[in-house]
Amino acid sequence: MLRDVRLAALADAPDAFGSTLTREAGQPEGQWRARISARPWFLGFRGGQPAGLIAAFPQSPLPGQEPTWHLVSMWVSRDARGAGLADSLVGAVTAHARSAGAARVTLWVAVGNDRARAFYRRMGFTPTGRRQQYPRPGAADLDEEEFACALSDAQCGP
Repeated sequence: MLRDVRLAALADAPDAFGSTLTREAGQPEGQWRARISARPWFLGFRGGQPAGLIAAFPQSPLPGQEPTWHLVSMWVSRDARGAGLADSLVGAVTAHARSAGAARVTLWVAVGNDRARAFYRRMGFTPTGRRQQYPRPGAADLDEEEFACALSDAQCGP
């Protein structure tokens, strides 16, 4: 199921992810199983059908840094957008990160993806000032900006 939802996300929003549909569609089942077991993934449902996806992983903090989790692979199907599913998915990640002892959650969002940027701001994330060019084999590099949310802030998450 995760594979199908991830491939739907890549087909729907090819410029929003650090991978491509072609690259991931060709991965064997063993790679998908390893990927699923490597980090927490959360699916969102609408009408009993999977309609959203999000994952997260802990980042190794440098000395003096707070424990941080990184949000990745956020997607909600077009027909489920605006119905609160994205809020629930981010809530699942922030709750998981809190329970794991994280102090904040970070993410990268594509410059120019104004809808996503507005959503993350509404969830309490703010730009950190860091930018990166994320190389994607077989596709154009992504120009991204980092956002972060302190989990101690009541505004972080839904």
